[in-house]
Amino acid sequence: MATLVLSTLLRGGIELENGLIVFWTPFLLWHLGSPYNITAYSLEDNELWLRHFLGMVFQIGEAIYIYIRFRSNTEMNALALPLFIAGAIKYVERIWALRCASQKQLITFFYSCSNAKSPNESNVTGNMKEMIRTGLFDASKQRCFVEEQGISSEVKFLREVHLSFEIFQPLFADLPFQISQEFHDEMVYMKSRPTEEAFNFVEIELEFLYDLLYTKNPIQHRRHVLSLILRGLCFCSVFSVLIAFSILLRKIKSSKIDTGVTYLLLSGALYLEMYSFFMHIRSKWTMLRHAIPRDKLHKLYHRLVEYRLRKIKSKKGIRKMAQHDLIDYCVKAKTSRLNPVIMLIDTANLLQRFGHSKWKRVEGDLKEFIYCHLKAKRRKLEMKEFSPNYLEELLSEKGDNVIKEKGLRLEEGYWKMDSTDFTRRIFVWHIATSIVYYDDLHKHRIGSNIHRIGKSLSDYMMYLVLVRPSMLPNGFSEMVNKETLGQSKRLYPQPRADKNLKLSMKEFISALIYLPHHINFFETGAMLDGIKFAKQLQDLVRDNSSRWDDDEKWEMIDEVWMEMMVFAASRCTWEEHAQQLRHGGELLTHVSLLMAHLGLSTQVHRLEISHNDQSEGMPFPPI
Repeated sequence: MATLVLSTLLRGGIELENGLIVFWTPFLLWHLGSPYNITAYSLEDNELWLRHFLGMVFQIGEAIYIYIRFRSNTEMNALALPLFIAGAIKYVERIWALRCASQKQLITFFYSCSNAKSPNESNVTGNMKEMIRTGLFDASKQRCFVEEQGISSEVKFLREVHLSFEIFQPLFADLPFQISQEFHDEMVYMKSRPTEEAFNFVEIELEFLYDLLYTKNPIQHRRHVLSLILRGLCFCSVFSVLIAFSILLRKIKSSKIDTGVTYLLLSGALYLEMYSFFMHIRSKWTMLRHAIPRDKLHKLYHRLVEYRLRKIKSKKGIRKMAQHDLIDYCVKAKTSRLNPVIMLIDTANLLQRFGHSKWKRVEGDLKEFIYCHLKAKRRKLEMKEFSPNYLEELLSEKGDNVIKEKGLRLEEGYWKMDSTDFTRRIFVWHIATSIVYYDDLHKHRIGSNIHRIGKSLSDYMMYLVLVRPSMLPNGFSEMVNKETLGQSKRLYPQPRADKNLKLSMKEFISALIYLPHHINFFETGAMLDGIKFAKQLQDLVRDNSSRWDDDEKWEMIDEVWMEMMVFAASRCTWEEHAQQLRHGGELLTHVSLLMAHLGLSTQVHRLEISHNDQSEGMPFPPI
């Protein structure tokens, strides 16, 4: 777009002899440099930083050519120079931020800073590399920084989060790294944090990661003095030009429209600079360094951001999670009169994926369940002395272990899952969970939150399968989805038009679970397996000899879904997690980072080292 505008100006001919129109050219560079701190809109932008650099060279050169070729003898020439300089500075700053956030540059930085003594099996870009050693520096020094005298509890909390973020940076680049056992237990492992604080901790950590990958914040705060000088230069440039233009306006021959456009450009640029500075002083990066009441200036700043600090610490972590109920969609699609027309148009099932998916609040009970489950896995790992083989075994469980622990034999009945496809397993258990949930709901057996936990996890995992399949191990989600939808249509006849949705749902569930002639209707299929699993689950309660109640049944369902979520989180790359940060982040990402904090990650290698070696890790600066 900017190139098109510059080319249009270049072809303007005689009209460009009016210096006011040429005066607008620097504003294109100004806004190409990002009016706010956003630098990238996807990770691919970071990887293509060299292309952006070449585009910058071309556009700056074209803008300079327009300025020289069509300059006039008016005062507008002098007024345009400060804007050219400021626009070029902002553009260069953006390209530098893109380069620093690229995967190759991050890996180069990590390995250039690593002082590992012996090579490890880590293989990066096809070459044998030394494993990155981070978090090996003296924990006492970092403790002094985190617990600096005079800082508030909110600033201390923010520093703890940032320190953990710095330690985990190789993790975010999908690189294995070593961390001292002492440092991990003191600074990373959240053994004493309550559930809401732990979720808030990882959410802020992910906000730092978002800033690293998509904004200028890290490079601005790494060289904060230079950044303030450049920011002040840009602000003074546009402010002085606005004042000078207002004074010289009488000498300039231009139409009211051109004058109005110029005022709009200048005032807009000035507003964006002021807004950017306001966001800068209230950012977490600035508060890390300056929200310390050690002198009058810092005390004033601390008072200005005191409310924001309290708000940051009091947050409860991730607030929303996506949901997709496949059974509910099948019933709604069957009862909709427009569905035949929609199916002809929507061949990719976009309406199902995006129109039927919804968002719900992440309840405290669900967070508590997730956190307790992960801590239980951590305790199991501790008992095995953090054995890497046992860790891999823990992360590979997909729910079969839960069935065994409940005393059910996989060889008997329908408990054994024949397919090795993980997404198919999700379909089967989702169908079974939904059938059991609605059947219990219709019979008034839904009471405690334990029932809603399993349903929420089931609907979330189905959402990942249909909308975010790249976050899960490779599977045949699209094929299984079409197969399941086709089977549901044949299982459930067209309902009467006078039936409401609730009654239609009740009939559909009854048709699936209580009419045995359907069981042999298909030889294979996720729907068939899901119905079998649902019947088995309901038979556990109906069979008096098993002595199961509804709560025990739902405890098993909840734990099975949690095991599948842990498996998915351990297999999802951090590149995929980072991609989803653009959309607000996923619950799976928060779970994955919680697992890393608890030592449940194959990329985090705990290392027992001597006290003298603790200063040899990757030298991350405090800020």
